Amino acid sequence: MLTKIRQLAIICAISSPLVAAEVAPSKPWIVMLDWQNQSKEEVSHSSVSGSYGRSRSGIEAIYKTEDSVIDLEYYNYTNDFSGALASSDRQFGKTSDLMITGFKQWNWNEKYAVQLIYALESAKEDSLSLSDGFRWGLGGAARWRPEAETDLSIGLLLEDRFENSVLLIPYIKLIWSPCRYAEVELRVNGLQNGLIVRSFLTEDKSTTMDFTFAYETLGFQLVDAAYGSRAVAIGEAVARVGITQFLESSGTWFVRGALEWTPFSRYTYSHDGETQAVFQTSSRVGLAARVGARF
Repeated sequence: MLTKIRQLAIICAISSPLVAAEVAPSKPWIVMLDWQNQSKEEVSHSSVSGSYGRSRSGIEAIYKTEDSVIDLEYYNYTNDFSGALASSDRQFGKTSDLMITGFKQWNWNEKYAVQLIYALESAKEDSLSLSDGFRWGLGGAARWRPEAETDLSIGLLLEDRFENSVLLIPYIKLIWSPCRYAEVELRVNGLQNGLIVRSFLTEDKSTTMDFTFAYETLGFQLVDAAYGSRAVAIGEAVARVGITQFLESSGTWFVRGALEWTPFSRYTYSHDGETQAVFQTSSRVGLAARVGARF
C-alpha cells in the first residue's frame, strides 16, 4: 500500500495542473492532418552501401462511442534512397497506406466486457494495382475494469502479413490513471508494443504532454522482383516526446508537435516467407506535427 501511495505521489506531483478550467463536453469525432519526417542515415548489415530516410503525410478520422471505436487512416510515404542502395532491389518508391481498425464491445456488467477487434489494410507501392497490398487482422479480448483508475484488455489477434503466414499475436492494452493529471498506457498489438505516459497539464486536459517508447512495425507490398512478389517488413524502436494543445475553450481545434529518436530500425525483404535481404539504418531523429478537430 505504501509503495502504491509513493507511486501516485510522484506521478501526480509531476503532473500538477498549471491552469484550472471547465471540462469540455464529449465529442465523438476526431479528424487530424498528420506529417512526419525522419532524417536520412547510412545503412548497415547490407551488401549494398547507401543511405535512407522517410517522410509521410496523411489524414486520420476516429469515431468513438462508449462501446466502439472506428479509426480510418490514409498515409503517403516518401522513401528517399541514395548511393548504390538507390539502384538495387532494396530501393522502393512512394507508397500509400489505407487502413481501417476498430473494436466493438459488449458489456457484461460495470467491470467486465468482451471486444471484437478488427483491421483491414491496403499498403502498397503506388505502381501496384489496387488488388495488391491487402492484409487483415481479426481477434477478440476480455476487458476488466476493477476500479476507476485501472482498465485492462487481454486477448489474441490473427494478423495476416505480406509474403508471410498468418500469425497469432497477443493483444494487451492496460491504462492506469493514478490521478486526474496522469495516465500510463501499455500497448501490445503487433503494430505498436510499448509504453505511453501522458501528463495532463491543465484541469480540462487542454494541454497534454506525452512520452512514448515502443517497438513499432510497418509493412508494404513491393513491386515484383526477378524471383517473384516481395514485401518489406519494417521494425523500429522509437522514443517520442510530444505535446498536444487545444486552441480554444470549446475543445474543438488542437495542434500537436513531437520530437522522435529512433535508435534501431531494420528493414527485412521477404518472398513467400523467406528473407531475401536486410538493411539497418544508423540512429536517426525525426519531427512530427498534427492539426485536428473534435466535434
